[in-house]
Amino acid sequence: MQDALPGEIGAFAAAITTGDRSGMGEGTLKALRDTNLAHLLAISGLHMGLLAGFVFSVVRLAIAMVPFVALRLPGHRIAAVFALIAAASYLALSGGNVATERAFIMVAVALIAVVFNRRAISLRAVALAALIVLVLRPEALLGPGFQMSFAATTALVAVFNHLRGAPEVVPRWLWAVLAVILSSAVAGFATAPVAAAHFNRIAQFGLVANLLTVPLMGILVMPAAVVAACLRLLGLRHRHFGCWGAAWPGY
Repeated sequence: MQDALPGEIGAFAAAITTGDRSGMGEGTLKALRDTNLAHLLAISGLHMGLLAGFVFSVVRLAIAMVPFVALRLPGHRIAAVFALIAAASYLALSGGNVATERAFIMVAVALIAVVFNRRAISLRAVALAALIVLVLRPEALLGPGFQMSFAATTALVAVFNHLRGAPEVVPRWLWAVLAVILSSAVAGFATAPVAAAHFNRIAQFGLVANLLTVPLMGILVMPAAVVAACLRLLGLRHRHFGCWGAAWPGY
């Protein structure tokens, strides 16, 4: 990636997709910390969730488009298996650090629940993921990564489970917009005390910055990353597909 896009742009592209921030300057890192966007540089729950969600959606849509297959095979289970394989591959690609392992375990618990027709997103699933992480790495309990990750996840699951049975008073398209705003706000409030305790700082522009960047990660960056990775398996590089190369430099 850094060969295809030299300088700070290539370094940033490599950081948000692979977790390698070695080429980034201190000024960029400081700006990301000040705006509460430093989490984009760690391959964690956001990246794993978006990747697995995109692969799950694409595979399930592909199965649904073939009626002969859709009526005979459990499309959601097959899609969950493909998403789990993609998440495991991403874990290996990123180097498998602690944050990525934690995110993979949480995603794997949700996808395995789908395979066995259980509720994928629940407080029990969050508790199970936390238990697995602590069994593998008990020292993670005192780290800011574990505390912030599970604080945000627990708060999000609790809030959206509470809203699940609420009557629909707004159109679905508006609810999608409100869900993005609400999720960013809930995660920000849940992690703020932990960040203040560990880093002695509270991001002032975190909500606005995340509202601008997280949808972009889900709509453009992760889908382009998956497509570009598939194209690379066929020997198709960025010089043949410039639009994908711009979103996923290096391919």
